[in-house]
Amino acid sequence: MLRLEVLENEIKIFIRKKTKGKIRFKKFNQEEIGEQITQSQINLKDSKQYIEWLITYNTNVNRKNLDLNWLIPECIYRDMRGKKRHPYELSKILCEMKQKFWITNNDLQDLINEIQSYITFLDDIPTYIQNENEKINLGKLDFKIRKWVVPIFRVYNSDGTFIEAVKEKQQFAYQMQIMVYFCIPFTVTSYIAQNPKDSNEIVYTLTKEKNDPITNLVKVFGCASKRHQHDIIEILKCIQKNCEGEPLITKMNDNSKLFPNI
Repeated sequence: MLRLEVLENEIKIFIRKKTKGKIRFKKFNQEEIGEQITQSQINLKDSKQYIEWLITYNTNVNRKNLDLNWLIPECIYRDMRGKKRHPYELSKILCEMKQKFWITNNDLQDLINEIQSYITFLDDIPTYIQNENEKINLGKLDFKIRKWVVPIFRVYNSDGTFIEAVKEKQQFAYQMQIMVYFCIPFTVTSYIAQNPKDSNEIVYTLTKEKNDPITNLVKVFGCASKRHQHDIIEILKCIQKNCEGEPLITKMNDNSKLFPNI
């Protein structure tokens, strides 16, 4: 579904056109709200269409079927509940940026200092029910309309991408949490057609000159909630210590070499 390729002057993210789950394809409506579209509706030249990536920054160390392409095996930290975590996806990209000298330990320390200074979080912003005088009649039932207002937070990056944070219900709980999406307009991507047909990929490219989408994602996660703040700070410290020298090998057949004893 997602593939990472690290080149001399670029970091490329390959997104399969036929994907489910973490990747959705959307199009802005008149209110600038993204509405999901089908794969048959995808038009890479439509400036209103974009990829919505539910990007993550960590994974459980005991998780099965990990994609080693997105893992930093040298890094292990404990979340606020004491569970062991590996930095993942977003963290891997940040690690590669450091190994390519696009960012330095001082830059990472600046991020840590900034994120540590956050005392108000997106999670603190409430959702609420708005009373309306509108009514609707369906058959013999009269409904009074009340609107659930949920704030959407957006940060726009220098390369045309943007980050969206939304407070949503947890899938298996009554609580709500901030979900962070990395949104990539088709107009800032390229396209590779391969065989078989379902291997067609959309390519997003990061460069040294325009890597703020990644640092901005780190900041957005850092201000999402107290829990996110803790995780991001621990990950940044881990990257400071472990992402040095030559880039990590992103493709390796002998997976046993990737995991140190825990």
